[in-house]
Amino acid sequence: MFYIKKTTSTGRYEIKMFGLKIKLNTKSNSEQKINNLLYELADPRMLQNIKLPKILDLDKSLDELIASGKSIARYGDGEFKLIMGENIGFQKSHPELARRLKEILKNDNDNVLVGIVDIFGYCPNTYMKKVIMLCRETLYKYIDFNKTYVDASLARRFIFSTEEQGVEYYNKIKSLWNNKDVVIVEGAGSRLGVGNDLFEGAKSIQRILCPIKNAFSKYDAILSECLKQPKDKLFILALGPTATLLAVDLAEKGYRALDIGHLDTCYETFLRKSDKFVHVEGKIVFNNERYNCLLKPCKDEDYNKQIITQIK
Repeated sequence: MFYIKKTTSTGRYEIKMFGLKIKLNTKSNSEQKINNLLYELADPRMLQNIKLPKILDLDKSLDELIASGKSIARYGDGEFKLIMGENIGFQKSHPELARRLKEILKNDNDNVLVGIVDIFGYCPNTYMKKVIMLCRETLYKYIDFNKTYVDASLARRFIFSTEEQGVEYYNKIKSLWNNKDVVIVEGAGSRLGVGNDLFEGAKSIQRILCPIKNAFSKYDAILSECLKQPKDKLFILALGPTATLLAVDLAEKGYRALDIGHLDTCYETFLRKSDKFVHVEGKIVFNNERYNCLLKPCKDEDYNKQIITQIK
C-alpha cells in the first residue's frame, strides 16, 4: 500500500510505502526553531537569565539631562566598534582610546550621565542589529548593570509623530544653552548651528575647531585648549568618540560638557521634513565627506568670528 497525506493540525506529510511510515515537515528545522524562539524567550524562567542594561527612554533621558545640570558622554556604533579594536570611517582604533571607552562605561562620576544607544533588546534597525550581535559579548564585560544609562539617541532624533512634537523636543534641547556662554568643540566642517537657529538663544558662541578625522591623535592639545576657558562656559562637543572622553575629562575639571554630535545634522533633517540624513551645503554630514575632506571655506562671517583656535 502506498499513500501520501497531509495532517491538517501539524502541516506535516505522512508517506507510507513498502510497509514503512515516514513523516516530513514542510518547514525546515531551523525555521521551526526560530518560530518557537519567541515563546521560549517569553518563559519567565528564560527571562531571568537575560541581562539588559537599564536605559531611560528618549524623553526621560532628555528630561534627566535638562533637570540634572550634568554633563553627558555618549556611545553609539562607532564607540562600540572602537572598543572591539576596529577602525571606523573617521577614527583609527587606538589602545588608549579603547581603554578609556571601556573605563567610561563604568564611570562613577555623579556629574556625568553616560548614554548608550538602546539596541540591547528589541532592535528593528538591521545595521544596528548586526553591530550588537558583533559587540554584545565584549560590551557585557564593561557595562554596569546596576547603573542607569540615558539613551544616546537623544541627540540623534529627527522623526516624530507630529511636527509639533518635534518642535517641542528641539525647544527643550535648546533650553540647555539658553542665555549661556557656549564653546563649541567640533571637527572642522561640522559647523554646528550655521544656517539654522539651533543656538539662537545662546548668550555667546566661541568655537574650537579640531581635525576632521582622527581627532584623538590631538587629544592632549584639544583638552589643553578647552581648559583655558572659564568654568562658567558650557561646552558643546561634536567630535565623534573623542567627545566621549572629553566630556568626562572636562566634567572632572568642573565644567559642564555635552557630547551631542549629530544634533545639528538631525535638526537640519527635521527642518527639511526628511526621514533620512540629507546633504547640507557647507557642512560635513556623511562619513565619506569627512573621510575625503570634502570641505569648502565657510562664507558665514559670524561663524568665522567665533573661531578662537584651530587644532590641525
